[in-house]
Amino acid sequence: MKRQRFCSCLLASLAVVLCALTPTVAAQSLSKGKGDLRVMTYNVDEGTDYYEVMAAKNAQEFFFAVGQTITQVRATDPPGRMTAVAKQIIAAGPMLVSLQELDQWFTGSFNPSTGNCENVTLEFDMLSDLMGALEAQGGHYTIARQAQQWVIPPVPGFIPPNSLVCVGVVDYVAILARTDLRKFQWRNPQSQQYVNELLFPTPLGVIPFPRAWISVDATFNGKNFRVIGTHLESADPDIRRKQGEELRTGPANVSLPVVVAMDSNAQAFPLPQDPTYLDFLLAGYQDVWSQIFPNLPGYTSGQAQFLDNVESQLNTRIDLILTLGTVEAQNIALFGATQSSKTPGGLWPSDHAGVAAQLNIEKHE
Repeated sequence: MKRQRFCSCLLASLAVVLCALTPTVAAQSLSKGKGDLRVMTYNVDEGTDYYEVMAAKNAQEFFFAVGQTITQVRATDPPGRMTAVAKQIIAAGPMLVSLQELDQWFTGSFNPSTGNCENVTLEFDMLSDLMGALEAQGGHYTIARQAQQWVIPPVPGFIPPNSLVCVGVVDYVAILARTDLRKFQWRNPQSQQYVNELLFPTPLGVIPFPRAWISVDATFNGKNFRVIGTHLESADPDIRRKQGEELRTGPANVSLPVVVAMDSNAQAFPLPQDPTYLDFLLAGYQDVWSQIFPNLPGYTSGQAQFLDNVESQLNTRIDLILTLGTVEAQNIALFGATQSSKTPGGLWPSDHAGVAAQLNIEKHE
């Protein structure tokens, strides 16, 4: 979740008490049920929260902020973390995985005499690293659909004491699908950017931050359904709410049972609940976590920006698995939220926990 988090002392104290109940849930595995369809959502963390970029008031501050941003990304070790994320995905065993913040980071040199970025190359490719790690660990997944969200072309930055750099980024969402299950098939991959998008002003001009949804139709044990993944707007609640409406009236407006697996950026817990989250409930969607664990917080977001905090700082639930139609919730669990999930260097796999649900799709014609 890329925004500041505010809470009262009362809510903070309540969070400490409730958080003590969470590790048992976070550590459990998904048990087998009569359906045993597993769907997962995981924001894998692009490696920065862009705080310095958002705070820059002039070109010089923006110049320094760009250098700080790529320094932060490098410090979070994206390749190592994707290995840790792959381990969590394999532990959950989902048929379909909705992923967010799959970034490609490009870096090069800045030539002040020409004002140009030169020798720009791909430094980090998080989806490629994740797919390689899944294969290396015995996972059987393919990219069912990948969709581009925002693009920031290479811009100049400064890393003290004397390094001039250029940094660019392309952000993606994706759905991965299992390839080793005889009774599971997928088809009809789709994606589209939302009409409503954030326009962020910077000292160098306005940068658009579009968001996108992705979907696939699938069959498991002869039952058809649709899974939708997305990453709704974090900085502007009005835009987020409009994107939620676009999703419900667009890809989710089908006769099939629907599963939405997303980083909603819409707070489900602690209170107050975000209007976007409430919109989904009022439209008839069921929140799998609250169905299975109505009295547990299920925090999914909030680790430190550098992911090096010793104890977990997860403090809000925004990563959701919602269902609509003939879908029975059987179980749900958090992944990547315990000490054993950290990288060998002591980093959390992401600033989010993964959320995996076990579902049963009832017969639908």
